[in-house]
Amino acid sequence: LKLGPVRCRPPLRPCRVRGVPLHAGRRRQRGPRRRRAGRAMAEAKPAKEGAEAAVTYNAEALQLNDELVDMLMLLDYETKFCTKELKPISRTFFAYPASNQAQQFKYFSSLVVFGLAEMNVQADWDEYDDPNTVLTKMVVVLKDNGVQANATPGKLKQGWGDSVCLVLNQLVREVMLRTNFPWGAPTYPDEGLADEAEVDADAEIHSVGEDEMPGGDDEEELMYQEEVLKKDSDEEDNQVMQSNIDPREWLLEVERVAPKLKIQLPNDSKEWRTHLQQTTSWKQVIETQFPGAKAQLDKLSSNLTTALEKIRGKEAWINTQFDHRALDYRTQQEEMAQVQTQHTELNEVVMSLSAELKSVSEELESVKADMEDRSTTVTDTAPIQKMKDAFKRLRADTRQLEVRIGVVSHTLMQAKLRQRPQDDRKQGVYGAGGDGNHSDGYDDDDGPRR
Repeated sequence: LKLGPVRCRPPLRPCRVRGVPLHAGRRRQRGPRRRRAGRAMAEAKPAKEGAEAAVTYNAEALQLNDELVDMLMLLDYETKFCTKELKPISRTFFAYPASNQAQQFKYFSSLVVFGLAEMNVQADWDEYDDPNTVLTKMVVVLKDNGVQANATPGKLKQGWGDSVCLVLNQLVREVMLRTNFPWGAPTYPDEGLADEAEVDADAEIHSVGEDEMPGGDDEEELMYQEEVLKKDSDEEDNQVMQSNIDPREWLLEVERVAPKLKIQLPNDSKEWRTHLQQTTSWKQVIETQFPGAKAQLDKLSSNLTTALEKIRGKEAWINTQFDHRALDYRTQQEEMAQVQTQHTELNEVVMSLSAELKSVSEELESVKADMEDRSTTVTDTAPIQKMKDAFKRLRADTRQLEVRIGVVSHTLMQAKLRQRPQDDRKQGVYGAGGDGNHSDGYDDDDGPRR
């Protein structure tokens, strides 16, 4: 990296007016003018602060833009990147808004694509995509590739400012780091030692007035410097101007440089002179071409008129010759309309009858199913066989019950027969003198006694 020569600025000398130091002159110039200067300074202070704030706001952007241009020139972007549309940028291109902000945003996105291409990274957006989509994808790609872009898409969308300059600066630095850009030591030209500034021995150093207002020194210093400069310029105007240049060499230099000083303005289509010249040339062309074109157009118009009249006559003759055919066509069309109407009505009748047939068919199927069920129940002998089996079981059960009843009756009768003699003995003991109700020899329950 080669840097330009470093120049040392000599220190400022105190301004003198007629042999009087500046600070001494300040002490004498007090009074109403000093008070007016103080009021003017107080009124101009807010405007000055606003201007300083604006400069401070763009100071970082200007510095970053300046470094960006230097690094882009080191990357030879004028050959690799610049085209007819994208020309080399200035050192304040991205620090302030341009008149065409769309072009400024396009330049910014194109530079990002160029930087990614230098790092062998493919940009996954197109120039015709939505700006918000482009910025979102751009921030993601930059973060993935190690570029610390601490900026929101909203700030990058405007195409200028601190965020844009910072993103481009970080991207170009990353490109130079990845491509191993060779850095060389700076070379400085040998200009010798700088001359020391002359110092006035009568000047007072660090002399401040007792009742001076803060901030008033700069104002009075400028005022006295203007008076000194005005006096020096008046003296120079009164002096005789003398030239040490040879007139012949001057004429030769003028003849050599004169052709290069001619300014050729490009043809701008938006300039009124260009519009006037174009209008004049077009008027001349129209005046020369209009008579012949008018004659041709008149002839064409007459030919078209005769052709239209012939067409109308042919149409009338065709209408008269084919009138009966047209009548037949209309009658046949009416008949066809009637037939179509009948066809539509018959289709509706067929549809209704088809629906009735479907319902009747369903009823028939249900009746057939019922008949089949009943026929199967009539011809089936399984229920009768079941009834017979049930009757057999009932008969067997009845026989068993009868046998059991007979056995129980026989057992009961034997028990009564065994109990009878005991009862008779009891009656003989306790009822020997009875009334003879049982003298007939029969028992009420069991019949005659044995």
